[in-house]
Amino acid sequence: MPKTKKLPLNSLQLHLHPNLVTLLSGDRLTQSKLPDIQFLSVEQLQCVLDSCPIPVLKHEKEGQYFILAAMPIIESILSHDASLKLNASLIIYEEAEPIMSTLALIKPALLIPEFKYLPQRLHSRLGKAKLLNLAIPSKKQLSHLAQMSPSCIRESK
Repeated sequence: MPKTKKLPLNSLQLHLHPNLVTLLSGDRLTQSKLPDIQFLSVEQLQCVLDSCPIPVLKHEKEGQYFILAAMPIIESILSHDASLKLNASLIIYEEAEPIMSTLALIKPALLIPEFKYLPQRLHSRLGKAKLLNLAIPSKKQLSHLAQMSPSCIRESK
């Protein structure tokens, strides 16, 4: 059974597991640089971190961990000026291989339907959030985070 632990984000020494590096070596990333997320509040960043615990395996050296899944969002959050104030949740596993294959193959396959129409969903949710008078980022800010043109976030036809 995995253990969970919550630690200050800036105190974590995270390294990609060597097998994960090999597993992801053929991935083509479209992200040329990290999006500027400075407009996000500490509360928003902590909420994002709380919703995505980091799957890890303990390293031989105390306080160091091997990451068992691709998590570019962690690198983005670490670039924020307030990252010193944030806490991350770790899920500490005993074995790496079954977790890596599950998170690198099975999870993305299950999530494809969720992300296939993401720009249209963002458009719809943005409109509904405005109707509810929620505090929301602008369409330009959302498109910046998604690294797409604001015109991509539109109603489906």
